Amino acid sequence: MLVVIDDAAATPATASAVLRAHRQCGNLKRLLSVATHDAPTRRLLEDDAGSGGPRLVVHPRIDVAIDTAYIAAA
Repeated sequence: MLVVIDDAAATPATASAVLRAHRQCGNLKRLLSVATHDAPTRRLLEDDAGSGGPRLVVHPRIDVAIDTAYIAAA
C-alpha cells in the first residue's frame, strides 16, 4: 500500500494517522510506504515508526515511491 501526503495535508495529525495505519498493516503482514515532499513530516514518520514489524518506507518523491511499490507488488 502506498500513501501519498500532499503539502496541504502534511501535519502531525496526518503523520499520527499514517503511523496507526502502519501498525495495523504490520499486524496484517502488509507493507506500507509513504511519499511526501514535506521533510518535517518525513522525519516524524521515520522517527516514530518503531522497530516492530515491517519497516515503514518513506519516500521524498512520489514517482520513486510508485515505482518501488510496483516492484514490491510484482
